[in-house]
Amino acid sequence: MSKKVEVLKEATGRQDAYRARTRKALLKTAQEVLAEIGLSATIEDLASKAQVSPATIYNHFESKELYLKEALKAVWGEALLVAYEGRRSGESIETKLDVCRKLFRLNRTNSLLGQVLSKTLIDTSFVIEAIRPGAEKSFKEAARKGGLKIKDFDTRMEVWSHALTGIFQGVFVTNKLSPEEADKALAISLLIWGFDEKTVEKLTSKPIAS
Repeated sequence: MSKKVEVLKEATGRQDAYRARTRKALLKTAQEVLAEIGLSATIEDLASKAQVSPATIYNHFESKELYLKEALKAVWGEALLVAYEGRRSGESIETKLDVCRKLFRLNRTNSLLGQVLSKTLIDTSFVIEAIRPGAEKSFKEAARKGGLKIKDFDTRMEVWSHALTGIFQGVFVTNKLSPEEADKALAISLLIWGFDEKTVEKLTSKPIAS
């Protein structure tokens, strides 16, 4: 490899690393803005918080909507990593439900995800579009292992996604559901997947660490 090629390769590597750091910082800023303002935040709000120009944001994200979705997806993923405690996301349906119930118990004011959800779940379709693509694959894996009905999977997933975000909305936005009431609502939603009531009761009533 010639010296010139080596220099160009090294420069490209530095540029890629800088771009990755900038993108990560922008996502963190967007999460903070979502927690403070929510989906009504303007590109100017986001740029001001990040101390960059709107053009810098558009260099990394095609649109404000995509930017905010990526930020929500990232903070959701970070919370899941903590909640799974080293376990694989597709390990089992029981594990996934335990994690879901842990999220019901997030502190609305001290948890970044709790703050973000309280502002973004006003638009449940936005939340579904941000989170579902990454979650669907591991859920399907766990579903196969757990004996869930795979027939009409896409339809069941669509219905269940809206049911689940409705439960989270009741916990984090309207405050109409306590974590315990959310557990009961989760149990009802699982009937969509063909669980019998006895199994549902077992999965959603055991003690859960917050």
